[in-house]
Amino acid sequence: MGAKLIGIIVLLVIIVIFAIQNTQAVAIKFLFWGIETSAVLSILVSFFIGFLLGWLVSWSGSGRKKEKASSPPASKI
Repeated sequence: MGAKLIGIIVLLVIIVIFAIQNTQAVAIKFLFWGIETSAVLSILVSFFIGFLLGWLVSWSGSGRKKEKASSPPASKI
């Protein structure tokens, strides 16, 4: 296994352990909304949203690099 895969597995195990140990109810307020849920759910949802946002930023950035690399150099007149 590669070092990156081992790092991801270790991170996921740490997050799961942290989430399981924090089972109390928490109140979440955002603007006009409020909800009471378990800390486990809020931790895992926050992690998942952060993961998706990071992946989208990484994915959109890699597309721009490929686009610039594949364009032919400008010719001098």
